[in-house]
Amino acid sequence: MNTYQLSARGQTNGWNPSCNDVNTRNAFQMLPIEVAAQAGDVDEFRAIMNDPAFDPIGARPRFFAEVGHNDPDDEANARYQRLAPLLDEYRRRFH
Repeated sequence: MNTYQLSARGQTNGWNPSCNDVNTRNAFQMLPIEVAAQAGDVDEFRAIMNDPAFDPIGARPRFFAEVGHNDPDDEANARYQRLAPLLDEYRRRFH
C-alpha cells in the first residue's frame, strides 16, 4: 500500500518513487496520479505520469483535479489552471 496522500488542501506528503509504486492505491483508495491531481501538484503529477511503469487503466485524474479545483481556498483555481495543460497531455497520451 502506498503512503502517498494529501496532507492539506493543495498539498501532498511528497512523492517518493522509492517508497511508493505509481500503480498502487493508498489507504483512501486513491492512485498516486489522483493524489497529485487533487493537490494540483504539477511536478508530482508529471513525475508520476512520465514514470515508465505508470499504467493509466482505472485512473481518474481529471475527476480528482475537479475535486481539488472546488476546494474552498483562494489558491484552488490557480493550482487547477497550472495543472490543466498536463491533464490535456494525459488525455492525449492515454485516451
